[in-house]
Amino acid sequence: MLRPLFTPLAAAAHLGLLTCLAALVASGAAAQGTPAAAQGTGAAAQATGAAAQAAGAATQGTGAATATAKRPRVGLALAGGGARGGAHIGVLKVLEELHVPVDCIAGTSMGALVGGGYASGLSASEIERFIRAVDWKSAVGGVGSRPLQPAEQKRFDDASGSLEFGLKGGKIVTPGGLIASSRIEDVLRTYVAKARSVSDFDKLPIPYRAVATDMLSGKMVVLDHGDIATAMRASMAIPGAFPPVITDQYVLSDGYIVRNLPIDVVRDTCADIVIAVNLVKPTVTRQQLITGASLVWRSTDITMEENERLQLQTLTARDVRIDVDSGDIGSSDFERTAETIPQGEKAARAVAARLAALSVSQDEYLAWRRRVTVSQHIEIRIADVRFEGLKYVNPQYLRNVTNVRAGDTVDIAAISRDAARLAALDDLQGVEYQLSGDPNNPELVWRPTEKQYGPDYLRLGGGLYAAGGGVLLFELDGQYVRRWLNVYGGQWRNELEIGTTSLAASSLYQPLNVSQTFFVEPAVAASRSLEYVYNDYERVAQYFFNDLIGHVDLGANLGNSGQLRAAYWADRRKTEIDTGVPQLPTGESTDAGLAATGFYDTRDAASFATRGTAAAVQYFWSADALGATRDWQRLELAVREALRFSKTSLWLTAAGGSDLGSTLPADRAFSLGGPQSFPGYAPGEIRARRYWTVTGDFLWRVADILPIANQTLYGGLGLQGARAYDRVDPVSNGALYGVSGYLGGRTPIGTLAIGVGKATGDWAAWLTLGTPVGTGSILNQPLFR
Repeated sequence: MLRPLFTPLAAAAHLGLLTCLAALVASGAAAQGTPAAAQGTGAAAQATGAAAQAAGAATQGTGAATATAKRPRVGLALAGGGARGGAHIGVLKVLEELHVPVDCIAGTSMGALVGGGYASGLSASEIERFIRAVDWKSAVGGVGSRPLQPAEQKRFDDASGSLEFGLKGGKIVTPGGLIASSRIEDVLRTYVAKARSVSDFDKLPIPYRAVATDMLSGKMVVLDHGDIATAMRASMAIPGAFPPVITDQYVLSDGYIVRNLPIDVVRDTCADIVIAVNLVKPTVTRQQLITGASLVWRSTDITMEENERLQLQTLTARDVRIDVDSGDIGSSDFERTAETIPQGEKAARAVAARLAALSVSQDEYLAWRRRVTVSQHIEIRIADVRFEGLKYVNPQYLRNVTNVRAGDTVDIAAISRDAARLAALDDLQGVEYQLSGDPNNPELVWRPTEKQYGPDYLRLGGGLYAAGGGVLLFELDGQYVRRWLNVYGGQWRNELEIGTTSLAASSLYQPLNVSQTFFVEPAVAASRSLEYVYNDYERVAQYFFNDLIGHVDLGANLGNSGQLRAAYWADRRKTEIDTGVPQLPTGESTDAGLAATGFYDTRDAASFATRGTAAAVQYFWSADALGATRDWQRLELAVREALRFSKTSLWLTAAGGSDLGSTLPADRAFSLGGPQSFPGYAPGEIRARRYWTVTGDFLWRVADILPIANQTLYGGLGLQGARAYDRVDPVSNGALYGVSGYLGGRTPIGTLAIGVGKATGDWAAWLTLGTPVGTGSILNQPLFR
């Protein structure tokens, strides 16, 4: 599996597959499969808990009692369809207007979500408010979780590869899904907070069934008891996109594979008459079937349509079929979910006469409505907070991450905020909780799920920079990390990099307390980097810097936003010219001394941030008294503020460096050039012992690539101004100006940008992909992408 990643053709195919799966993440139930050979009964994660929610449960009667002997029992079958499933809310609104009581509900995927809320006691208008309030980019795409990540996690992840695997028994293990499910799980728990205390779905205000697929047997599993939030999540777990819900008996994924429209399930539950809500798929044209991805998606649609066709054939003359046409709204357009609600209303009104035949008197309907209406709001006093089910993550560390404590009176929103903090951690792939014990003073029991493929991880990544004049820089990077070596969360980190810079490095990141506020990190590395050297904007030489480096860092994490490090460091460097005219001194030298670094990061994304602040500072002091053969100092700092205005953003960046009056060697001079520091120049084109630069970038949104994951293509226009003092090449000090235009953003294959820049004395056209390549100034670090 590793070898194809390092060949261009196979890499393209691999990334194409990831793109396809990423689209499927957002597709809800866009691909629904073949009918099941048999039905099973089961429950996902059968945690009963939530004793504090029993007050609501006490008002929840048996749904079967709501159907009087004078009328037939009415069951709702709600189809899956991703974003198009919002149409079910419109159907429910019409049923309420017509006074049609519902006696049982069965749903798949998005149908399970809408149906689960209605069965729990929410009205159609309450479900609509919930759907409109959901931040789908956060719930499904994980957008917005970055500010909750610990500072060291941000720093390490930004510089690491984006593809993560596990290592088990010497074998590479892939994740169960491309997207962690914690955020959507928390949304579901908040949605049906009180109903989670009812473990028997027949005892919900309206009896309920969610349909999932057992990936072990390939059969349908009808979820009729357990935690209703987990049941809904299982019904929505698209294979390959979201991790499955694993129980002792089943490995549960999205129910679309076996039953996208569960007419037979709702009939078996209670229904004398079925109201089947079918989400009609758009007609496919030949022009749409020209790519491999489109054919894959179409093949899954075909199996889903066949599955639905067989179910629709079982409808009788007494049943009511509602076909909802969602127009151009696709199953992945979650931010347009609310737009489908009127479409559901329209489709239901088209068969209003048949629905009206199922209505009851106003008094009878209001009595039914009172019986089945249950608020999902909870406000309770927490007796204790516990963590269960952990193998290697220290529960005391997780306790420090969360804010809810024993004795606090909280609502679900407060618990949800803690769930989001836990979900942001690299070590966890899921976060569940239950309220158990005394209903008036329950325990909050957290059941986080550690990554099943950890704690040994392999990360792969890379970067590319190509420009005119034959400049091509690239890096392929692999990292092996062993986490949780001890109760404080020690990590053994190893890195191997090949390309423009070849690197082998190893370090031990060791927190000194449970909260991981303080840490020490000794490290060793050997590297060989390619450096281009310019004279008056003309490339004249190519050098190699060969370094043997060791350092010991002592640091502190300042909340989630900042980190400070102080270190003793030593670097034995050999500088050698490869081709061209000598411009830098060659030979061996040893630099050693003290260093201090720090960063502050509140960005909303690791690249192409639209809001937040990034700031970094570096200070190095090399001294004879500390083992060096050269005395010098070097101080550099930079700050960027990202501001968002509707569909546009503004980046304001300032940076500067100084030798503090010392004799800074030419090979340690500051280096400007490249898309991040000065786009009109190539990397390393300006080398100086002192500099300052200011930049303003205006970005506007050009197109959404994958909206649910906040992957957007931006157009950018940048203006640069700088001054370089005591340059390495014999060019007098003077002001430097530049202008640049580019197109770029976060994509399924990494951060991509293509552009052109014109600067004083030169110009450059360039393309970048992945992580930043090369060293250069402080602006070339991932913090300023």
